[in-house]
Amino acid sequence: MTQLERYAQMMKVDLGQVKANVGFSVSSEGSVLRQTVQAKAEKINIHYDVVSNDPPDRVAGLMRNARNGCYARQSFGRPELFEDTINLNGEPFDLADYPAPGGN
Repeated sequence: MTQLERYAQMMKVDLGQVKANVGFSVSSEGSVLRQTVQAKAEKINIHYDVVSNDPPDRVAGLMRNARNGCYARQSFGRPELFEDTINLNGEPFDLADYPAPGGN
């Protein structure tokens, strides 16, 4: 909702009140012992209740900009953006040096 407030100010859209309900479905598959666990989000549902005195086309533009300008929302669609680094006991640690024991 931070993006809604941010873009409302930039677009000069009257954003009276906003409530959001967020729900999501998740699952996982694979084996813990074989280190093949894969978690995934099946669906993320967001419902907004918006109160505004501005015309619907202005609110639509605001919602569109807020959706497209949300860093978290855009990151979920691009998992290649994540870059993990690990130190173990103060030293660089590369998981690739220790392959998982199982297969699938």
